[in-house]
Amino acid sequence: MRNSPAGNPIIVILMALAALAVLSLLPWDTLSGGRLRSFNLLGDLLPESDKTYVTHESIDPELAALTLRPAAADSTAAADSVAGPPAPAPLPDDFTAPRAADGTVLIEDYSPDGSALATLRSALAGSGSRAVRIAVTGDSYIEGDIFTQDVRSLLQERYGGRGVGYMAAHSNFPGFRQSVRQTSQGWEERDMRHIGSDRVKPLSGVYYTASPGATVTYKGSHRPARADSWSRSTVMVIAPTAGDITLTTDSGSVTHSLVASPDVQTVSTDAPTKRLTVSTGIAGLKMLGAWLETPSGIVLDCMSMRGNSGITHRNINADLAAEMRHTVDYDLIVMEYGINALSSAQRDYSAYAAAMVEAVHTVKAQYPGAVILLMGIGDRGQKQGSEVHSLATAPAMVKAQRDVARRAGVLFWDTREAMGGADAAVDWHRRKLVNADYIHLNHKGGAELARIFVNSLHSSLND
Repeated sequence: MRNSPAGNPIIVILMALAALAVLSLLPWDTLSGGRLRSFNLLGDLLPESDKTYVTHESIDPELAALTLRPAAADSTAAADSVAGPPAPAPLPDDFTAPRAADGTVLIEDYSPDGSALATLRSALAGSGSRAVRIAVTGDSYIEGDIFTQDVRSLLQERYGGRGVGYMAAHSNFPGFRQSVRQTSQGWEERDMRHIGSDRVKPLSGVYYTASPGATVTYKGSHRPARADSWSRSTVMVIAPTAGDITLTTDSGSVTHSLVASPDVQTVSTDAPTKRLTVSTGIAGLKMLGAWLETPSGIVLDCMSMRGNSGITHRNINADLAAEMRHTVDYDLIVMEYGINALSSAQRDYSAYAAAMVEAVHTVKAQYPGAVILLMGIGDRGQKQGSEVHSLATAPAMVKAQRDVARRAGVLFWDTREAMGGADAAVDWHRRKLVNADYIHLNHKGGAELARIFVNSLHSSLND
């Protein structure tokens, strides 16, 4: 044994290092269906360096095409002339998010007449007699219904309602989401960042086309509360040819005949249920989404799109939005973006801000009855040597996002400040609330941020 190569300590160490290297190179995010994030097991074994470790930055195509450079004064003025009124006077350099007496970071109301919070308060007061609809559009920060599932549950606990609202026809990581169990087959994704002149560009940013015999099943979950059942199932589609679509719930199946039309068609069934199956034989049927909800209370839709910077919402189709509003309109639209536009080197986000002002104005135009709330980025950590601290450029992004809200005349919530400000990502990682990338929330962290957000919402409404 002493002369065996396998027993040589040097060989054993080299083999162990090789194994660590291989494990670090594997795409764990993909292999685990989104349950694990990719990691580097060798990171803490390597010598300390003055170089900054930067987490992979995912950029969507429109952001890649946008020249992110300091905007000249004339280009800023031009952007303002298109996207809205001139930029308001700059805030003081020492400006910080407003707080309630108990320290809660409040929502900032930059609506022209300061009435956005009052409008939202009025909508919530009517939740006993109608559905109060909230859409949260965002990137991978809310993927898998993280954060939104707990915001939904907390609001439904107070204002009523059941079900998880919007569901896409297919999920690339169905096991990652806890609030619903989804299985599907026969659907092809169409992402509005890649479909050119296609008019079907909804608020969600994505739709799915069916092959003959396509099906999708949604099953309620006991976690979080009130996600296990609902009483109204609604599906919106565009049918290129005539045919049938069948909705099957606990109460049985209902088949609807669709006509060939470029317009949105809605099918629904009202029955208490814990499971919905949608099936169709129409080749090329475009499914815009299914809504699992109740006729009153809170209906909160999670519309996440990995790698999205938010500026793609400049392209939402007005006619399509108007057709969808007949069935699903919103009282509040929360826009959660910025992480995919944040860079470790860039401190000037004026070009991105100008594009986001246009995106917010587009959403406001397509959903004129909705209050818009822009969420600032959560804190993001970076490793330097053996220590992790907040990304130095994060405050610049938050400042740019607050300016977007001010120029667009919408609500703003400083997520990073609400999390704790500088080095919040480090603290949240220590508390096992964010993943090893020091960016993305896990389910526990999503629940914590949801609690903070809902507390801020109620404090702001009652302030």
